Amino acid sequence: MGQTIKPFKATHYNPNLFNDFLKIACPPYDVINSKRAAFLKKRSPYNYCRISLAEGKNYDKPACNLQKWLDRKVLVDDSKRNYYLYQQEFVIRKKKIFRYGVLCLLNMKKKEIFPHEHTLDKPKEDRKKMIAKLKANLSPVFVIAGNTDSSLDAIAKKYRKKEPFIKFKDDENNFNCLWKISEKKDISQISSSLEGSYLVIADGHHRFETSFDYFQKNKNKFKDLNYILAYVTIPQPGLVILPTHRIISSTIKNQDNFNKLKELFKVKLIDKKNLEKKLNTIKKFCFGIYWNKKYYLATLQNNNILDTISPPIYKKLDTYVFHQSVLSKISYNKISYTHSIDQAEKNTKSNQMAFLLKATPLDSVFDIAKAGYKLPQKSTYFYPKIFSGLVLRRFKK
Repeated sequence: MGQTIKPFKATHYNPNLFNDFLKIACPPYDVINSKRAAFLKKRSPYNYCRISLAEGKNYDKPACNLQKWLDRKVLVDDSKRNYYLYQQEFVIRKKKIFRYGVLCLLNMKKKEIFPHEHTLDKPKEDRKKMIAKLKANLSPVFVIAGNTDSSLDAIAKKYRKKEPFIKFKDDENNFNCLWKISEKKDISQISSSLEGSYLVIADGHHRFETSFDYFQKNKNKFKDLNYILAYVTIPQPGLVILPTHRIISSTIKNQDNFNKLKELFKVKLIDKKNLEKKLNTIKKFCFGIYWNKKYYLATLQNNNILDTISPPIYKKLDTYVFHQSVLSKISYNKISYTHSIDQAEKNTKSNQMAFLLKATPLDSVFDIAKAGYKLPQKSTYFYPKIFSGLVLRRFKK
């Protein structure tokens, strides 16, 4: 089957040509809308979105751009196989924290890799066309290792003392740094520390499935095709999951929906500050409501609702309980999402109602994924997103 992770010779931007990485890096393809794409393209003729996104149905254009950039030495290949330590510093609730992991090749045939989300056909078709045209992993899947030793942490501390290979502050004022790990001893320790670990896919389920499909259909065409570009991290304080709030547009009067909720839950008027506190401290299922310029806290009247949740492992997952016990009971025709209560208040119009949920605990993601179940769509939002364009992995014969 082969080892779990491997170092590799990455393709990356030529450091002799670029010193402002903000202009050329971009977020993952699936969070870039058309407005954002236009903004990124104006930043630079070499912004990475020009090869990570297709323009309409034109998949030849990104493939052409990739080849041009290689020919012009805009993109170059490393001469050595490396791991790449990637660290992001960011602020949550006025507290500065950081998260780190390694960019590497991950063996897709390893049995102990657990997804936690359902995938959709449309984005998979898009990624299938991209991988077939460009013959590369353009951005990493985000994977969390469950049981590891302290090797990666110790090595990360050592490399933080060195000057990064890449460093830049992004549009959200998060500080991104990348170091090349090329010492054989460090590579061996990292490989060994993750060898016996189970792994949970945090982000990039569509990329994983389409890469595995490509491997199965092209097994003998390229070397190590059973491996995918991955960002592998370990449990740490900086592994942050933000809540995903729902804003609904209703097919009936919001008052009717509100009255229905009051039949099922204890609904109390509350100020925003105390609502945020309650959502962070109450252990049992609860949620917030923003409607008619007021905030409410909804809690269980009894546990009968939870008795209907099956399998039992989902009882501790608020997003699942919410979909089963709230969304299924009210009328709506459209739903949108945000990760900030402030943004939910700003985005909620007079004919809409916002539902403010608790963040999904990391333990719940692990438990549900390992048990073979999936979370509802928009259950997790790992923050910050992993930038695309730091390194890519081209298939080699």
